[in-house]
Amino acid sequence: MKTVKLPDKILEKLEKVEGKGFEEKIVNLLKQRVVLQLRECDEYILRYEPKYGMDFDQFKSAWESGQIENKHSHEVERDFMEWEGFVLERQRWLSMLRELKG
Repeated sequence: MKTVKLPDKILEKLEKVEGKGFEEKIVNLLKQRVVLQLRECDEYILRYEPKYGMDFDQFKSAWESGQIENKHSHEVERDFMEWEGFVLERQRWLSMLRELKG
C-alpha cells in the first residue's frame, strides 16, 4: 500500500464524497468517472449503429464478407476504425468498472 499526501483543500472536498473512508471515497470517484467514460463511448457508438443499421460485430462480419458498399472509401474506413476503437475502449472501461465493483 502506498501513502498519498493531499493538500488540505482537497481533503476537505473529499470529505463530501460518498464513502466511509478515503479509500472508499476514491473508489467511488473512480467508478463515477468510469461510468462517464462508458456513456461517452456509448454516445459515439450510437452514431454508427443507426448509420449502418447494425452493431459493430455485425458490421465487422459484413465488412469481412464484402457486404459493405464502398468499404474502402475514406468515410467508411474511418467509420470502421473509429467505431472499433470506441467498442474496444468501452470494453476496457467496463472491465475496469467490474474490477472496482469486485
